[in-house]
Amino acid sequence: MPADDSTIPLILPDPLATGAENSAGFGPAGAAPDSVAHWFDLETILALPAPIASFADAAEAAAQYRRAARSENTRRAYRAAVARFCAWCAEHRQNALPATPETVAAFLAAAARAGLAVNTLRLRHAAIRYLHLLAGAAPPTAAATVATTFAGIRRAHRRPLAKKTALVLDRLLPAIEAIPNTLPGLRDRALLLVGFAAALRPSEIAGLTREHLTRHADGIELFLPWRKNDQDARGTKLWLPQGRTALDPVTALEAWLDAAAISDGPLFRRLRRVPPPRVAKGAKPKPPPERYRLGSAPIDTDSIALIVKRWTARAGFDGADFAGHSLRRGAISSGVAQGVHIARLKQFSGHASLKSLEEYVELDELRHNHPLKDVL
Repeated sequence: MPADDSTIPLILPDPLATGAENSAGFGPAGAAPDSVAHWFDLETILALPAPIASFADAAEAAAQYRRAARSENTRRAYRAAVARFCAWCAEHRQNALPATPETVAAFLAAAARAGLAVNTLRLRHAAIRYLHLLAGAAPPTAAATVATTFAGIRRAHRRPLAKKTALVLDRLLPAIEAIPNTLPGLRDRALLLVGFAAALRPSEIAGLTREHLTRHADGIELFLPWRKNDQDARGTKLWLPQGRTALDPVTALEAWLDAAAISDGPLFRRLRRVPPPRVAKGAKPKPPPERYRLGSAPIDTDSIALIVKRWTARAGFDGADFAGHSLRRGAISSGVAQGVHIARLKQFSGHASLKSLEEYVELDELRHNHPLKDVL
């Protein structure tokens, strides 16, 4: 799991301070692994600078914009991967920066023998490469020693990619019906239905704000300032249709916004239960109504996954089979079942290419449109 940002200092080092590394220049080559990990943490925290008044400010601004070339989720994952690499180097008395190809190959091999998934190793491989590029050092990952080791790991440890179960209509409806009309229930119902109706990724659900909603007579227009296939942040408009069933996302969303009195800021937020008031000694306590405090920060993607798991489990399914991405998979799979053309599905889901969309629809398309289903 990526490291918690709360453990990372939020103050960037002064680039002119004695002994500090200039974040616009090279990294601490030859330093102790824990120092390398700390430097990398600082180098991957994004804080866009104030107006530029000197060359040093301009150099720092350039460094910050280089960090912005990768998303916060990617930088967070890289920080966690580099921290593990540096800890391993410290344990085995190896240099983390610059690392030799033999060190990187041994690190990946040890992780593979420990049972880590190939995708996790791919992330660590990319993070080590980025660490060296950021420090101005030649990436050891480009060496044949690392390339052949990693190719061998992929071949020896290949296994089917585990994908979460799609939350299709006949699973979504029981989950929605299991949700009570409490304040958390109103939030969770709206979150599930909006995420499903717009085929949103968990990060996109978390990033929705009140300012990006436009109400129309027949539905709600959503505006996403940025999404995975929109790296230039031109913005994407999506549509929530006004429905007629228990799966209507518009009614569910408006019920949540009204109950929580949200007029601006994030749509889906954390709720904290307020402890019941104290009862005087000797008085007979009455069950108090549940009260909640609405947070100001958006809900995180891990919480979205837990919401999906909770209500699918309450509906009688195995909650472990589902996650936040089940909403998006379910929406696309439901479109396939309805006979929607793949070109329309691509427009609906926002996939950058048909190839990436095909991973979602291959089995569903074969299931519903098998060429021999009417003759077998």
